[in-house]
Amino acid sequence: RNSKVVNMSCEMMMTVALLLLLLASSLADASLIFDAAEVKVTPGESLTLSCGVKQQFRLCLWSHEDGRSFLVEDVHAGAHPGMSAPRNLTDNQCGINIESVSTEDSGAWTCSVFLADRGTEFHMTKTVTACHTPFTAVGGGCFYFHEFSKNWHNARDYCRGMSTSEYTVDLATVDSCDQLGIIRQFILMTYEPVWHWIGGSDMNEESNWHWVNGDTVPSSVPFWYPGHPLIDTTANCLCLEEDYGYYYDYDCENIGPFLCEEVPITTSYK
Repeated sequence: RNSKVVNMSCEMMMTVALLLLLLASSLADASLIFDAAEVKVTPGESLTLSCGVKQQFRLCLWSHEDGRSFLVEDVHAGAHPGMSAPRNLTDNQCGINIESVSTEDSGAWTCSVFLADRGTEFHMTKTVTACHTPFTAVGGGCFYFHEFSKNWHNARDYCRGMSTSEYTVDLATVDSCDQLGIIRQFILMTYEPVWHWIGGSDMNEESNWHWVNGDTVPSSVPFWYPGHPLIDTTANCLCLEEDYGYYYDYDCENIGPFLCEEVPITTSYK
C-alpha cells in the first residue's frame, strides 16, 4: 500500500499555506500584535478575540466568515448586545469580547486595521471552534469518536439521535486533505488504529458518491485508497481505513466504530 500520494499532496498544500502564513506574518509585524490563530472554546463561555496595533490607526473591524461585521469602536461603546471591550486593552486596542459564545460563532474571524498615516490595511484571521460536550474540536470541526461498533445505517441513526434544537448531528463529513490528515493523527494518538464509518455513500447510484448533507464526495487523489472506489454494488458506504486513513468503500452491513459530527443550526445574528 502506498501512502505517499496522500502525504505528498498534503505536504505541498501545507508548504504553500506556511509560505502564505510567513508572508502574512512579515506584513503584520509592521503594525499588528496578534495571538493564537486557532481558538477552541465551549459554547456559553466568554471569548476574547485579541488584536493589537503598534501604530496609530483610523479604525479597526472584526468580521466573521458568515458576513457579520463589527466596528471595534461600536463594540467598545456597547452598541452590540453580548459584546464588549476586553478587560485589558494593552497591546489589544482592537480586541473584542464575546460574552457567551454560540456554535454560530465558530469559523474564521478576521481583524482588519486601517492605519492613520496612510491608506495601508492589515488583515489577520483566526479560526474559532465551539463544540458542545461530548464533541471534540479536531481539524476545524466538532466530532464525536464512537469506539463501539455498529453498521453504517445504525451508526447514522445513533448520530442523528444526538441532535438538539441548537445543532444537528450526523455521520461526519471529512472533505479536505488537511482535515483528513488531522483526524487520522487524532485517531492514532487517542484510539486504536482501526477503521471508522463516516457519512458518505453511493447507495442511490453506483459510483456516484455523496455525503449525508448532499455534497459530492471528492473523487480524486489524495482521498481514496489506491484502486478505490470499487464498482461493486455491495460496497456502498464510506469509511476511513485503518492503515493510512484513506477513504475506503465498504459493505454497509459491516460492524465498526464511527465518527459523528456536530453542525450548528443558525438561528439569529448578533
